[in-house]
Amino acid sequence: MKRTLLLFTVLLFVGMAFSQTDYLMYENTYLKVKTNKYKEFGEAVTHHNKTYHNHGPHHARIWSVTTGPNAGTFLWQMGPCTFTDMDSRPDSKEHMEDWLYNVMPNVWGIEDGGYWRRDEKHVHAPTEAVPSKIIVSFFELEDDSKHRFKEMVSKVAEVYKEKNYNNFFASYYPQFDSDDNRDAAVVYGFNKWANFDDEDRVFKKDFEEVHGEGSWETFRTEARDVIEESVDEIWELLPDLSGDFE
Repeated sequence: MKRTLLLFTVLLFVGMAFSQTDYLMYENTYLKVKTNKYKEFGEAVTHHNKTYHNHGPHHARIWSVTTGPNAGTFLWQMGPCTFTDMDSRPDSKEHMEDWLYNVMPNVWGIEDGGYWRRDEKHVHAPTEAVPSKIIVSFFELEDDSKHRFKEMVSKVAEVYKEKNYNNFFASYYPQFDSDDNRDAAVVYGFNKWANFDDEDRVFKKDFEEVHGEGSWETFRTEARDVIEESVDEIWELLPDLSGDFE
């Protein structure tokens, strides 16, 4: 999505955005591990996470990215946190040396996934447990269509809530501009692959029961107008490599 925001506009609002602490945000970093260093990476990142990122807002977890353009990489994720929490993140000499000299020698490339903030208005979280697998759908939006996209997300979230789905659903938005065309992300949590065998038929039926007959086709038409491109990634949680889960 091509943006034309002027610098003074950013400066006008950046203080307001950073002063809000009633939100959840994640820091994501893609790690490309050397093919002959998986064992060493696993041991090093496990030690690092359990030593420096075991609890609280600096808790870190590792996801294995199994589909999409980043398939085969690992996603290091810290949070949920706020920007205020970033000021107290681990930054000791021991922490930095452990990351640089023990973890990073096993990595041949990094892609910055950025900081992603959750839209708390449209969340369906039937349980506090972290799902073992998630689909992360990244969207490139047409110019000036973010508000329309959020309206679409709200309709999906309403179906999840009305039908009391057991699966996690939420949307996230990047906190800084980048050139990767990822303007929004929708996350769907699941534990069993069997969910996909009949999900589409069920969701279409449920959507029209909540929003009225013909609403599904209207929704699809709106999606074609709002979304320029999209890509899906499936992440599988690796709890043994992550900080402890309370």
